[in-house]
Amino acid sequence: MIKGTYIFYEDGKEICRSENVITRFGKRFLTNFIAGNTSFRNKDIALGIGSNAATELDTKLQFEFYKAPVSFGSIDIQWNESLSAYTYTVIYSAKIPSSVTGLIKEVGLYPLGESSETFYSDQVLNSFDDQTEWTNAGVSASISPLYSRIGPTTVYWSTTGNTSKEYKYSMNVKDMSGYSVNDTIALSIYQADNYLNKIRVKFYSSDTEYYYIDLAPNSTTGYDIPFSLLTNLFTNKVGLPDISRINQIGIETFPESGQNTTVYFDGLRINDEDTYDVNYGIISRSVLASALNKIAGRSVDIEYRLQLSW
Repeated sequence: MIKGTYIFYEDGKEICRSENVITRFGKRFLTNFIAGNTSFRNKDIALGIGSNAATELDTKLQFEFYKAPVSFGSIDIQWNESLSAYTYTVIYSAKIPSSVTGLIKEVGLYPLGESSETFYSDQVLNSFDDQTEWTNAGVSASISPLYSRIGPTTVYWSTTGNTSKEYKYSMNVKDMSGYSVNDTIALSIYQADNYLNKIRVKFYSSDTEYYYIDLAPNSTTGYDIPFSLLTNLFTNKVGLPDISRINQIGIETFPESGQNTTVYFDGLRINDEDTYDVNYGIISRSVLASALNKIAGRSVDIEYRLQLSW
């Protein structure tokens, strides 16, 4: 039997402990490692904000925002009086730097570096930490520390009555042509009310030509991570946009008829779902019972303790 536990420390004091689920990939990977068929010299501990229950079939975190490299590996062999037997534990240690902020809800262990990693791999497109990046007719969106789970702030705006509202973010030209219809877009938000009809994410190659994808939010208030397959992006377009030359992202909120709605935006992420690599995937995943608030200015140490029963 293999039992894994993540333990968080601040100033040497334990502040959180959470047991994990070893994934199906993880069991296969560890078996290959013991057989000498794969390397496990380097690894990462990833942090995320997702809250979906951990399962054996997980292939990644629900919404990852940071990876901490494992800096130290050790073993702990102890005599257990109650079991009248020795316990054998592998310990992997990592540090979350003082500069990282976020509301940690999920954590996972990965081998370091995806061997098939490309320009079209998983990536956070925006973490909404600077409201001046998002403008509507030259006016910046509002910024708030409320409801933030990635970084220190969220960006938000409101709509009035039947009128939608869009804010845009200009960026260096980005080639998205390598993503497939089976990859996904995910958006981390907080709904301040239950009057949000939909969110439309647009990818512009010119001021008037763009692809768009509609995300369906929860019908209630609170945190949400709506997502959609990119097939719904590639089939919806205005004009003749060029997917290899995206230079602007737009986010448009649509209220329910006759209502006002406010949405707080926290993270926009693209997930590479269709690339299968037998040497890379999430080995274990844990969802914390209570979210851990990692604030700026203080580092936090993580231990992943993998107990082996022989």
